[in-house]
Amino acid sequence: MNNWRREFSNVEFARTFPSPNPRKVLHDMAKKGLLEHLEYGRYRVTPMDDYVKTKNDVRGAYELLKKAEHPYALSDVDAVFAWTHGGYNVGRFFGYYPVHLKVRENDVEKWKRFFRNNGKKALLADKTPRETIFGVFYLLHPTRTIESETVEGLKVEPLRETVEFARRNVYAYEPALEMLDEEYKLGLGIKYSE
Repeated sequence: MNNWRREFSNVEFARTFPSPNPRKVLHDMAKKGLLEHLEYGRYRVTPMDDYVKTKNDVRGAYELLKKAEHPYALSDVDAVFAWTHGGYNVGRFFGYYPVHLKVRENDVEKWKRFFRNNGKKALLADKTPRETIFGVFYLLHPTRTIESETVEGLKVEPLRETVEFARRNVYAYEPALEMLDEEYKLGLGIKYSE
């Protein structure tokens, strides 16, 4: 599809790519972001670079949270990421970037709707997804109550909880513990050596 013409009609598509339901194929491709629906019966191919940027917009994922109206707290690796001011990030890579959020149990459906309305995927952290997940997406960790502090405009679980998380996962987070200890004078006495 990348070598096909930039703009086309649904009739041109149906003649070139035989399908039992070409309109459904076009609708699904537009919904996935591969095509842009211009007007009735007209489409444009999304350049691959634009498609990849959209699916992997990490900065945009965090900026979107600043617009949220429901309580949340970045948790797990994202709490470490926030408290270290982006200095420590583990378990994620290009093409797979979960953002971990604690949300109130009563707000799960509101959060799913919020992300869906903003064209983002949100999954429950304790459920196995029914599809292959890629790009930036949100993992919701439902809880009864949320305690948070603000770090660079984002709501993050408290530093003490973040340190406890890192200590429980010391093999992955020992360097982060050293960074946190140095910045916040926690008295942990951790010296990570490579």
